[in-house]
Amino acid sequence: MSRLHPSEYITSIKAARQRYNEAILRRNADEICTFLTQDYHVVTARGLQSHGIEEQRRRWQDAFAQDPVVVYRRNTKAIRLNGQSGAAQEYGYWAGKYTAGRQTAITGGVYAAKWLQQASGLWLVQAEVFTMLKLRVI
Repeated sequence: MSRLHPSEYITSIKAARQRYNEAILRRNADEICTFLTQDYHVVTARGLQSHGIEEQRRRWQDAFAQDPVVVYRRNTKAIRLNGQSGAAQEYGYWAGKYTAGRQTAITGGVYAAKWLQQASGLWLVQAEVFTMLKLRVI
């Protein structure tokens, strides 16, 4: 890592998370994947796991093609930084909406994300784990 103050790294990660959320809102799978490392791994709230940026791209594309209301948002609570390794842990709350049959499901919970700083200085997500704490079908 370069010699920036830790708060500047945290600000960069929070800004990347905001852009990541906006890409999801725009339903742009290619843009979403610009925030992920090539070896990205996710454990979804339903316990599904996927590995690799291309699999993630396909999963987002399929979700957007099949569901006109699907959307998710992550809200950062805190970020912990390891200045020597160029890694950071983000955790917070997430919320989402999707179609379940002919009904709309509103869901949410907590998440943790591992960010890695690239040689270019860019921060990318290597892994995310989501836990569902609420689900309401309307």
